[in-house]
Amino acid sequence: MGAHTLNMRSSRNFWSPWWAQIVAGLFVVLLAVAPWLWLWLGQRDESLLPAPNSDAAGLIIVLSLVALLGGWFARVIGRSATSFAILTDVGMMLSLLGLAAQWILGGDPDFLQGGASPETQGELWVFGTLLVISQVLYFVIAKLRLSLVALVVALLAFSVGQWIQMVATYTPADPNIYSSLIYAGPLLLGLVLGFLGFLRAWHLVLWIVALAIQWIMPAVISAVVTILENPVGSWGESLSEFGGLTVASVRLSDWIIPALVTLATAMMVSVILLIVRKVRRRSY
Repeated sequence: MGAHTLNMRSSRNFWSPWWAQIVAGLFVVLLAVAPWLWLWLGQRDESLLPAPNSDAAGLIIVLSLVALLGGWFARVIGRSATSFAILTDVGMMLSLLGLAAQWILGGDPDFLQGGASPETQGELWVFGTLLVISQVLYFVIAKLRLSLVALVVALLAFSVGQWIQMVATYTPADPNIYSSLIYAGPLLLGLVLGFLGFLRAWHLVLWIVALAIQWIMPAVISAVVTILENPVGSWGESLSEFGGLTVASVRLSDWIIPALVTLATAMMVSVILLIVRKVRRRSY
């Protein structure tokens, strides 16, 4: 335990300068776009940031990972300090805006001359909306109570599994394990719920709500991606299409195995923490 505390202190000391926190934000975004960075190295004419009209799912995954990794860094290493969270966010925003500029100028060279096409304007609107949502989730993870963090992790769990699957395709891992990597998200949610615990009744309610969110999120993301990549017209038509696609996908989604992975992990972590706390009390 002493060695772990010493390592945490050394890590916090390393990231204590303001410029280091900005650099950390840059690295968070670089890690999130790692699968697309590999593709870009092979095809320089492609943008590093997934475009909303052609790879909306990729953009959602990137912004989800940015919120999750950045929030974890600010919460654990920065101890949820406001200045730490803001400076880390500055680095993330600089990276994301730089990647967005590379994507926009590559697809619409006349943008700086005020000649943005309607398609580019629509993509910017989508990117801005998703970026704002990502920012809100980032600060929830970085600053607020663990009970709220658990619900945010439930929102992002599916994207986490997809990102890990993409990374695994660039490794010499056995292709047979790729499909099981999607459960990395439920595993992460189980860890968070395990730290939250189950001794309080309202914590059990949060467990149920988190499992429900985890169940519907793949359907929600699938519906959003379909609408973004294939616009159907007015807001009313889009909302109607979104509702129909979501309901249809929810009925087909596999919720049993993800829920079992989450519950098993949460129970195991909770029991281990209870045992550790009792041992500590007896030792004192």
